[in-house]
Amino acid sequence: MTRPQWGSMREPDLDPEVEAIARKVMDAVDNLRTATIRLSNIDIDELFDGPTEVTEEFISMVAGMDTASPALAAYAERVSNGECRWCDIETLAHPVPPEVAEMKSSPLFIWKWTPEPPQAPTLPPAPTEPPIRRPRPGETVVGPSDWPDDFEDHPDDRRWR
Repeated sequence: MTRPQWGSMREPDLDPEVEAIARKVMDAVDNLRTATIRLSNIDIDELFDGPTEVTEEFISMVAGMDTASPALAAYAERVSNGECRWCDIETLAHPVPPEVAEMKSSPLFIWKWTPEPPQAPTLPPAPTEPPIRRPRPGETVVGPSDWPDDFEDHPDDRRWR
């Protein structure tokens, strides 16, 4: 026996707009069922078993919350503009957001970033010109006219000089 196709189960007199709306509703119901099944398979104890590592993604999420301090939100703006990085928050944020101290002192979080003092910019070394070696009397000078030809594969027998 063959499976019935979607076209054969459709009501022939159903308005196409109503059918599209019904399809959207049924897709939403299917998505809700899938989410419910996935949620029922999550082990809650496993989620909160150990401390949470503070990563760039995690602290960005905290900074995006409505309850984030203005200092953290301002630093998040600087990070998104490329002015600084999250790992430098302790040295570059003025004032340091209160969330940083809370996460560092809490046993529920692992803070792996260590503050590094800002390094003074180093000046590039002054350009030095190589010493010019002058040939000594009696020494032969090697130059382009003394080099072997690189054009050995020229189509005719003529050598390039």
